[in-house]
This record gives sequence, C-alpha cells and structure tokens, in this order.
Amino acid sequence: MSELLLRGGTVHTLDDDRRVAEAVLFRDGAVATVGDTGTVEAAATDAERIDLDGRTVLPGFNDAHTHVFSVGIGLLETDLSTADDREEALDLLAENAESTPAGEWVLGFQYDESTWPAGGRDYLTKAELDSVSEDHPIVAVRVDGHSATLNGRALEEVDFSGVEHDVRTENGEPTGRVVEDATGRVRAASYPGVPKARDALDAAIDHYHELGVTSIQTVAGLTRVRDHGYVQQEALFAHWRDDDLDLRTTFYVPQWQAESLSDLEFASGFGDDWLRLGGLKTFSDGSIGSETAKTHREYAGGGRGEMVNDREQLREWFARAARTNQQIATHAIGGEAIDVVIDEYERALAEYDDDFDPRLRIEHVELATDEAIERMADADVVASMQPNFLQWNGDDGLYENRLGSDVRSENNRYRDVLDAGVSLAFGSDKMPPGPLYGMSFAVDSPYESQRLTVDEALAAYTRGAAYAEFQEGEKGVLEPGRFGDAVVLDADPYENPESFDEIDVELTVLDGDVVYDGR
Repeated sequence: MSELLLRGGTVHTLDDDRRVAEAVLFRDGAVATVGDTGTVEAAATDAERIDLDGRTVLPGFNDAHTHVFSVGIGLLETDLSTADDREEALDLLAENAESTPAGEWVLGFQYDESTWPAGGRDYLTKAELDSVSEDHPIVAVRVDGHSATLNGRALEEVDFSGVEHDVRTENGEPTGRVVEDATGRVRAASYPGVPKARDALDAAIDHYHELGVTSIQTVAGLTRVRDHGYVQQEALFAHWRDDDLDLRTTFYVPQWQAESLSDLEFASGFGDDWLRLGGLKTFSDGSIGSETAKTHREYAGGGRGEMVNDREQLREWFARAARTNQQIATHAIGGEAIDVVIDEYERALAEYDDDFDPRLRIEHVELATDEAIERMADADVVASMQPNFLQWNGDDGLYENRLGSDVRSENNRYRDVLDAGVSLAFGSDKMPPGPLYGMSFAVDSPYESQRLTVDEALAAYTRGAAYAEFQEGEKGVLEPGRFGDAVVLDADPYENPESFDEIDVELTVLDGDVVYDGR
C-alpha cells in the first residue's frame, strides 16, 4: 500500500459544494480522505508526508483539447513561439540548420507573425527561408497549424498533387506559403517515424507535468503521415504497452479512420485509466490566423474562409459514428462552419441509441452567434474552448486585424456559453499548453461576454474537461474514490485573480505519486 499525505494548506476540492479542506490523503492511486489536518493524519498509516505551508491544492488540470505530439516535436525541434520578430525566427531556424546534416528537414513550429512589431507581420516567405539554407528542406509551421511556409528545397520534396488549390501562388509561381490540405502534405513529408514520435511524447509528458496537467485529450490533426495506420496512435500504444504513458490520455481518432472505427464497434471510453478512446475527430473549417475559418464576415485580406470538409462529407462521417454510438469532436471556428456542424449534429442525434448520451463536441466555437449558442444548449453539445486564444484579442491583435475591431467582444464568448446552459470544457490547443496562462485571459477579459469567475475557469479546466470525455465520475474533483491526481500551486487563484498567470506550479501528483517537484 502506498500513501501520500499533503497537509497544512488550502485544498479546493471543486466538489458540488466547493468544500475547502486543509489536507488530502492519497492511497494506492486514489483520493482516500480529504478534511482537516488532524482527521486526515489519523487516517494515514504509513504515508509520505509533505507540508504544504499554506500552499493551494486543486484537482489535476485536464487539457480537453491538445496535440500532444505537436507539443513534443516543438520541444525537440525549433520552437518559434519565442521569436519576438521575423529576424529572430529566421535566426532560430538557422541555428537548427547548422546542426542538421545537409538534405535533412529543418522544422520550425509555433511562429506567430501577428505578435511581431507593426510593419513586420506578413507571413514568413520562401525567399526568407531560402536565405537560411538552400541545402536543407525548411518548413515553418504557423502557430495554428493550418498554414506553413517552405523554402525552395522543401517545395521540391512535397507532392502537392490533388491539393494544388491550397498552395499559394503569385504570377503562377508558388510563394512558399501553403494552407490546410497542402499543410497536411508538408507534415506528411517531414513527420518523423515512431521512434522520434515516442521521444516527442516523452518530452511532452514532462512538460505537461510541469504545468500541473495530469490528463489530456489529444485530438487528431488534418495530417495523414502514411497510407496505413496512424503514427501517433502507434506511438501512444507503444508507450502504453511499455508502461511509459505517465499521463492520462484520451485520444480522438482522425476523420479518415471513421469507417475503420465504426467497423471495429469500439465504444467511446474503450481502454483503461491511462489510454482511452474518445471518439471521432473531424474538421469543418480552417483558422482565423490563416484566414481559412469559414466566417459570416469578410476578412481584411478578402474572402470568408473555406470549408475543409463540406456538409455532405461531415454528414457521412457523423452517420458512421452515430451507428456505433461514437462521440464526435468537430473543429469549427467560423460562424458559418459552426452553423453547418450544428445542423449535421442535430440530424445525427436521431441515429444514436435512445439510452446513449453522445456528448457531441464542437472544438473552438470561436465565432458562434447567439442563435448557434442556444442551439448548442438545446442539443446538449459540449463547447470545447481555449481561453488562451484571448491572447490575440488585444488592441491591434490578430482578431481585430483579421476581422475588425467589433469582433473583439464577439469571439470566444465563454460567459455567454455558460449562461446559455452549454457545458464548457477548457483546453489549450497547445498554443501554449499552460492552463494557468490560459485561464488568466478568461478571468481578466474586459468583455462581459467572455469573462469568467476564477471558480468557473477552474471548473472548466477540471470538472468540465472530465465531463467532455465521460470521466466526471473519476476526475476533476478531490473526493474519496476519485483518481489521485492533483496540482499544488504557490498561491491561491481564488485570492489572486488579478495575477493568475504569475502563479507557479510547485507539485504535480499523478496516481498518488509526485511526478513533478518544482519547489
């Protein structure tokens, strides 16, 4: 029997009564007792004891929408999110190229031109990447993952047949910038095999532990990196078989495996405490940053975005999922795309078994109209949203520059979603993956349509995320019998709402064991 006792702090259980305690005892991977220090001490037999010295304990964070391998690859390759301008981004790629043998891929991830100084916010160009190196194929993937820039050598390495429409050209020549399906081809050409994917998974797991994340829901991207199977699933299962998956993981199967998933007739939730099947992940549209989200309004650069998959394709996938009671999580950002997804969800709901609650999810829900939010409530659709997206909602930020200043109060309306009775789950989409960073924007938003209380934000990143994956009986609350997953913070978010993002994670407890100690 193994025991861990945390005592002498503030334990927010996040149960229905929002009970606050002083100590919590974990035994054999589960919460055993929560209460005052004396009572919990008396329940312990041979526990490892940690004095909290007033620190705050919460249920472990659960990222309801992330891309675990993207997080890991970004740590192993060039992390362009740290670049303050385009010159610094190019310098980082050059450093990578210097240590990479000629002919091998140089990969850069998470570049965000919208945060660079005014006058330098154009997408990276082919000419700029050619100046880094012409001996390496180089790709810089934008932070949203829906567009990328390639140098000339990389353009020669990728087969764009059938997706030429997503390769941007000028005077008939490729500019080096690609979007959507063409970006998927780039990822397929440059994506590592299973051994490196497992290295990326290890790096990501360590990083999530540092952030207080004990559970993730990793959603498939657009990219098919080989004709058979799925590299990410193979890596996840290999980690699981080797007992290396030290992070509770629910994975959502990519849309191109819809038929295979239906044929297998695995129900959502198939698996164990460490690796579970969530259901089917599909895409409807693109992203705002790449100007491909399908919107009701026109972008500053012209156009209203695109449907990555049209209504008929979504209808076919949804029907397959419904026949075997699979949960569906669909990426929809623009208002028009959200409307289409709700239409097709309403149609699909009639195909599920009467006694099955499918908890259909819409991922992102960035530009939902009032009517769309009400329809989501009526259909019990879960809103899986990302509070860190408000990092782009400031004055002269991405939302304003792409869609106009009036959109600043009309995007990511967490308050309106909750008030309408829609279940809200928070995640990060790995941009970046820190829960405390993300929640600070929702708590501190100047717009009432977005602003949440501390308790509402924490609930969305714990209880709400657990509900979105059918795990509300196991996760998200610190009470006896639940998973022994918790995070210890150096300050209480309830007492420090104005400095949410300055709070540090000091300990992360997973399955009753300390997996990160940052004291």
